[in-house]
Amino acid sequence: MEKQTRQMFPQFSATVESQFEPSRRKFIQISGAALAGAALTGLPEPSQGADKKPKYGGRLRIAERFGSPGLDAHKNQDFMEYQNYYLMYNALTDVGQLPQVNIYPDVSKSWEVSKDGREYIFPLREGVKFHHGKELDAQDVKYSMERV
Repeated sequence: MEKQTRQMFPQFSATVESQFEPSRRKFIQISGAALAGAALTGLPEPSQGADKKPKYGGRLRIAERFGSPGLDAHKNQDFMEYQNYYLMYNALTDVGQLPQVNIYPDVSKSWEVSKDGREYIFPLREGVKFHHGKELDAQDVKYSMERV
């Protein structure tokens, strides 16, 4: 097939072969051009954001390919919605990084499981507040669990 292509397009065969033929001269030319390009662009400077104090408050805007139909985490259970809720809500526990799926306390300090496995005890952290300032208590957790 290669021979047939050369016969059909003789004007291109020599150009293509010489263009992709590896040689020391070509390697040095390409390496030199790459080094010159890297030298001209320079190295990035360190970030200046670390020098300033963080600003608290404000608004965080994110873009998602799929929007959530609502903000009720108990009604909307798709994975894409979960990713949005994870940024807004806390839970009794949190799942650690993959591949080791460990469970860590979030708004709870720890947990105990009864011997029969039917009762879970979650002591809550003090000072956890809702967005409007109300402190989290056991009644709030009970309400959320009964709602599910």
